[in-house]
Amino acid sequence: MSVTAVQISERRQKVKTTVSDESIKMRKFISMTMTMLKIGFIGFGGGSALIPVIEDEVVEKDKIVSEEEFNDDVMIASITPGALPVEVATGIGRQASGLKGMAAAATAMALPGALLTALLQAVISSAGSVVKSQINYLSIGISAFIILTLLAYSLGTVCQAVNKREGQLYGLIILGVFLLSGEKSIYQLFGLDIKPIFALSTIQVLGAAFFVILFTKGHVRCLRRSIPAAIITVCYLLCAGNAHIIPVSAKPFILAVMAVLSILGLVQSIVESPHKKAFPAKRLATSAGFWLLFVVILSIPAMFLTAKTLKFIGMGWLSSIMSFGGGDAYLSVAQGLFVEGGVINNADFYGNVVAVANALPGSILCKILTGIAYDVGYNLNGSVIEGFLVALSGFACSVAASGAIFELVFCVYEKYESLQIFSVVKHFIRPIISGLLLTVAVSLYTSGIRGQVQTGSGHPALVITLIVIAVNLVLMWLQRRGKNIHLIWKIVISAGISFVGCNLFL
Repeated sequence: MSVTAVQISERRQKVKTTVSDESIKMRKFISMTMTMLKIGFIGFGGGSALIPVIEDEVVEKDKIVSEEEFNDDVMIASITPGALPVEVATGIGRQASGLKGMAAAATAMALPGALLTALLQAVISSAGSVVKSQINYLSIGISAFIILTLLAYSLGTVCQAVNKREGQLYGLIILGVFLLSGEKSIYQLFGLDIKPIFALSTIQVLGAAFFVILFTKGHVRCLRRSIPAAIITVCYLLCAGNAHIIPVSAKPFILAVMAVLSILGLVQSIVESPHKKAFPAKRLATSAGFWLLFVVILSIPAMFLTAKTLKFIGMGWLSSIMSFGGGDAYLSVAQGLFVEGGVINNADFYGNVVAVANALPGSILCKILTGIAYDVGYNLNGSVIEGFLVALSGFACSVAASGAIFELVFCVYEKYESLQIFSVVKHFIRPIISGLLLTVAVSLYTSGIRGQVQTGSGHPALVITLIVIAVNLVLMWLQRRGKNIHLIWKIVISAGISFVGCNLFL
């Protein structure tokens, strides 16, 4: 009898432990999903601008993933096409809660911006420019908060490097990337009418960096490879830059050389690698099947409404695969596929979809695809309901394409993560991203905030600048007083200051 009693007690204890573990996992899953949803609502400034915000929430505060895991996700998202914040959320969700975490995190990150885009498109048809102007007033303060966050992230990168005695090297990388990518924005900031020599896009900067790493096989101190890599990279920069110091006709040849040498370096690294894991084919197949089902289920209503849905989904996937270089680069891709392809006319695309998307948080890719799909549905019979139903297919396509592409690249990385090149990428990705974020910060101010003066909105530049300064001073004052203010309240305070200030003085 005593043995039976002990066994029963052990079984009960096992059940309690299992229930407790499941409860902890569920709380972690819910916490992660709500965090992603919250970031999605305050995600102004583009994908790269959200990196420090996501890190602060999921690494520092909630400790959903480790800093190393987060850096892996950022590295992979930075070198793959698609919506960067959705891709980072996909990785975080997968590591935290498996397949369901991946789906929930990616959806929660993309949903706010996509939903607000469709809602605002529906409202603007009756409310007009008044609603847009009030949203702009709110976005000025939020953009000011994002700028402060980006600057803090870059400063934190340098401080981390100083502790590791690499401050000077990291500082040079940040400055170099900033000057290469942000030259045009710097001139705009100071009102200089100078033609930029470089002004490279994000993908051009990352492309040059990854060429050096791949060709040198991660051994950047090896002069036999690093010197040719440096020469070829300089030639590329002089050719790709705005000044075209080397004739642009040479660009295809230089790119071909870089591509061939990069592939050779990668192949050699793989062959020489002593540690080779099995390719996670099951994981990739499961993820691909899930994302396909995700698109099909959410697109069923649109399929009943119009036969163009399947074509639209195909074009949406193609546009996502082609979306290297961030939100601004995606606009040109979307124009080529959807405007020139006859899905949406030029006036609706720029006057409605793009204008609304730029005023709202979230990934440009997700908002644009959702907005185009809404326009397609609305124009069927002039029905808002049909607009929302077709918009679901655009939203599903943007999330699924980004998630699937990220998973594919992550599986490749998981197999070959022991390669020296990945070690070097992980070592230098943070200062490279920090330099790009400085460009985003300056661009966000010159184009996103001060640029409103040049768009005919009539906002005095001095008033807007003073409002931005006021927002940052208040946030810094609260930080210095040791006030541990939640992210949401920082956003509310920033938006409130700009909303009141703009309505009073503009």
